[in-house]
Amino acid sequence: MSDLICVFDVGTTGTRTMIFDINGKEIARAYEEYPVVEQPIGISEQDPIIWWNAVKSTCNKIIKSGVIDPNDIIGISAAFQRATTTIIDINGEVLHPALTWMDEREITDFKGFQEEGELRRAIPKILWLKNNESELYNKTFKIISTDSYIYMKLCGACVTDPTNGIYGILNMDTLQWDAGLADLYDMPLNLWPELHTPGEIIGKLTDEAAKSLGLNPSIPIIMGGGDQQCAALSLGVINKGQAKVTFGTGTFVDLIVDGPMKPAGDVPIFSLPHVIKGKWFIEGTMPGTGTALKWFKDNFSQLQVKESEELNRNIYDILTKEAEQISPGSAGLLFIPLYIFRKGTIHGLSLNHTRGHMIRAIMESAVLSAQMYLNILEGMGKVKIDELKVDGGGMNSDFWAQMVADVMIKKVIIPEIKDGAALGAAILGFCGLGKFNSIEDAIEKMVRFADVKNPNKENSKIYKKLGRIFMSTVLEINDKKRITKNL
Repeated sequence: MSDLICVFDVGTTGTRTMIFDINGKEIARAYEEYPVVEQPIGISEQDPIIWWNAVKSTCNKIIKSGVIDPNDIIGISAAFQRATTTIIDINGEVLHPALTWMDEREITDFKGFQEEGELRRAIPKILWLKNNESELYNKTFKIISTDSYIYMKLCGACVTDPTNGIYGILNMDTLQWDAGLADLYDMPLNLWPELHTPGEIIGKLTDEAAKSLGLNPSIPIIMGGGDQQCAALSLGVINKGQAKVTFGTGTFVDLIVDGPMKPAGDVPIFSLPHVIKGKWFIEGTMPGTGTALKWFKDNFSQLQVKESEELNRNIYDILTKEAEQISPGSAGLLFIPLYIFRKGTIHGLSLNHTRGHMIRAIMESAVLSAQMYLNILEGMGKVKIDELKVDGGGMNSDFWAQMVADVMIKKVIIPEIKDGAALGAAILGFCGLGKFNSIEDAIEKMVRFADVKNPNKENSKIYKKLGRIFMSTVLEINDKKRITKNL
């Protein structure tokens, strides 16, 4: 075996290391969730060291398994959670735990995003640190996100790319740091990492990092990108009018467009650069959809967790079996996720509802969220999507995949590799090493699809009615302040 890429997929709740060959075949994987730390409502912080510890742990697990020969690894690339931000001092030491993309201290409604600097998720986080932790902020050498921290650990370079930099003071026209925004927010240009292009070699694995990972030193490090941009690449979604949905910690809906677009009204739609130069997409995000199922598992499924351990079965397969016994629409039970990081709500709860109803309602909420956003994106992009490519952990469930087709009323195409962010980073890695003549060649060789789901007309009728109720309820919740907000 030869020509393998090692990919670190550093997510919101955990990190996976995956090894791919040049044909896009998964050779090995290991996953580790981060330690759970109870935090006050509205606060979501992570100590960056947990990312690096998870990278080291998962990489070593693969190497020690003997599945691969470390000498076959010709490059390292990565995909990252986005808009998670912190500050470091001149020695590279983290000054404050990172404020994740789910942290809501600095802003709680969409209108707050639409100020002078547009939709810049990192800026209000840094302003919060500046206003509340001024002693630490005054020591700031660089403002970094997850990607910069991991690249520093790998090769000593403090760098980022436009898919992550867009949440800071990046100029949407030039994709360089914007002096005007730097002055506006008093965040000088020299506080930001160097900008590089996805697919560019940015350094080599240091001796220290190699020892920590169980890899050979001097392996080229290739710039990856934001997880959703990498996921789109892994699905071949790179041309105008193509769309994809990812079901993971949250639900992410992306449509390829020619350039940045301003959303109409108060619905949060983000314009983001693709990992493909010159390409953009508009994105709608519903936080907490996948996390809601984990919440249900952790708090209300102790017996099922015990059963999964005794039978060596995936706990989510067991929960899904419960949901499969329930009819579409969950007998009127409607679950609203954490829209714009507000508290979720449950509607229509009755004494006739069971665990299965709740599980199905949570699963349906993720798909109804995707439908809501895709409808909005189709209107903005003036396109009609006939087929939808869908990835993420949720698509390991055949039941959930069929639900997507039923709710969206579209042909749904499921990839062979469900962890699309990792495969997208692998594509960038091989392209950066000159193994393909173009991104299109790499996609043709490395991307494959395993299944197609077509909508069930009877189910779609039910979901069409439910979708209207879901969207109006979501927007109504967003419009009102919750009296329990600070309780």
